[in-house]
Amino acid sequence: MSVTIYLNQQAIELIASSSLRQLHSQLNLPAQGCVFSINEHVVPKSEWEQTMLSTGDQISLFQAIAGG
Repeated sequence: MSVTIYLNQQAIELIASSSLRQLHSQLNLPAQGCVFSINEHVVPKSEWEQTMLSTGDQISLFQAIAGG
């Protein structure tokens, strides 16, 4: 069974009962500097493990960029 979520407006299919932490790992993102919002609500990193993703979730990923 799977769910379809939208990450930065791109459809992604995941196994059912995937957490935000699992999505972060699957995307092979750096441990620091990532912020996710689900359906326009920012999810604190401390809640990624227990935040389960559902079909139709609109997820935005923001990454810190070093500059000067």
